[in-house]
Amino acid sequence: MITLTRTSTYGVIAAAATVMSMASCSGSRADSGGPGQEQADSAAGGGSGPGADSAAAVGDNGTGSMGDDSGAAGTSGDATGGPGDAGDSTDAGNTAPEAGNGSYAGDAGADAGAVCVTSAAKGTCGPYLYPAITGSDGTNTTVGQDVWNPISGWSQTLYASGPGSWYVTANMPAGNTAVVSFPNTGESYDSNPLTGFSSIYSSFSENMNPTAGTSAEAAYDIWLNNWNNEVMIQHDMVNRGGPCGPVLATETFGGKGGVPVESWILCQYGSEIIWQIAGTGDRYGVEAGSVDILAMLDWLVNNGGYLPSGSGLTAIGYGFEICSTGGADENLQVNGFSISSSP
Repeated sequence: MITLTRTSTYGVIAAAATVMSMASCSGSRADSGGPGQEQADSAAGGGSGPGADSAAAVGDNGTGSMGDDSGAAGTSGDATGGPGDAGDSTDAGNTAPEAGNGSYAGDAGADAGAVCVTSAAKGTCGPYLYPAITGSDGTNTTVGQDVWNPISGWSQTLYASGPGSWYVTANMPAGNTAVVSFPNTGESYDSNPLTGFSSIYSSFSENMNPTAGTSAEAAYDIWLNNWNNEVMIQHDMVNRGGPCGPVLATETFGGKGGVPVESWILCQYGSEIIWQIAGTGDRYGVEAGSVDILAMLDWLVNNGGYLPSGSGLTAIGYGFEICSTGGADENLQVNGFSISSSP
């Protein structure tokens, strides 16, 4: 498990919560758009796991130090020198990779330490074998673009070294108030019952490099019961119009597994349930820390029936909900990520 230190909270300027419909960045979105968005793509994309279509491989399958097209690592191969041919998924969408026998991550080759790059709306990097996530087996861990609500003028490119080291360069129109994308690390769980876990802890470290024009948040997007229930854990808020509301409950979680004690508020928009770190103003939350996912989900089962009894965990996604970058390029990056779970 990666151990990360918790940063201080942001922001003390009070602001009333503004709730807007249809994925508003001024409040919170009313519909899905995280890892579960790919359930609709699973028939063609090869899976319903988090991030994006798991079959949307980037570039050629590597056969050693390079992929199909090259000789020495990082020299010949693609015209651009990066992962993916002109006709492969990096540049042309979710096309199938060319045949190969080695690692997957494109012509530069995962075994050459290459970065996977994709600008496709549903482009995906991985799957990865990632020991920092308990249960990662080389088939169920991905990093995806997940531009699930494309609008005119959007631009986003994913650069991934792995599930705990990636960033997107996003350019979303100034003043936009709808969530456009949720680039994320995703882990699939096959709807295993929550009662089968004794703990699920997760640690994170991120930096959105925000400007005055940024409207975004760092968050978990968790799906349960075969994509039928969605829970978000939002921990770093930038120009989101203040806290979500109306507030249905305020609870503290933490104190076990190295997770710091934090105060969280509970909101609900349609079928989406949101835990949001308590705070106010244009910027509040933490950039690095950890959360007790199982405790937060169990509370929803045992208090008010927000989740049905016997709920099963389908997927955990972690990344950024991006609405606006002020019309300029912005790097939103994940510097560390882990999930530690026990039966």
